[in-house]
Amino acid sequence: MRIGSGKRHTVAVSVALLLTIGPMLHAQIRRGGVGGWEHLGNAHVDGRADHDNINVGGGTFTALQMGVTNGAIGFDRIVVHFRQGGEEVLPVGVVVRSGGRTRPIPLRGGAREVRDVEVWYQKGAHNEGKPRVDLFGRR
Repeated sequence: MRIGSGKRHTVAVSVALLLTIGPMLHAQIRRGGVGGWEHLGNAHVDGRADHDNINVGGGTFTALQMGVTNGAIGFDRIVVHFRQGGEEVLPVGVVVRSGGRTRPIPLRGGAREVRDVEVWYQKGAHNEGKPRVDLFGRR
């Protein structure tokens, strides 16, 4: 019997598991899927006030949430366009600091298939750069 061969086997198995599971976990985190939220797209506030359309391309969701980086963003309203037609106006009227998120915004009628989301917003008072908004959906 060789001394230490069991430790080498344990390390080899651990490395194999990390190489197998690691990329899947990393992809899940990048999509924002941890905690039930999936990253759907993003946009940048280019001017003082801006209006952007984030193409989701489909997917059934029960709630939306907006994340903010690179400066504060004041959200005026959000219009969700559904794949089967129709839209829902979500008045938000909130300022979100950099690194923060809006509260979860439930969609009326439960799970709905989202085509795209229009966002009306403006930079916070002291922003010099281009704040980024990330759209998340919960299934």
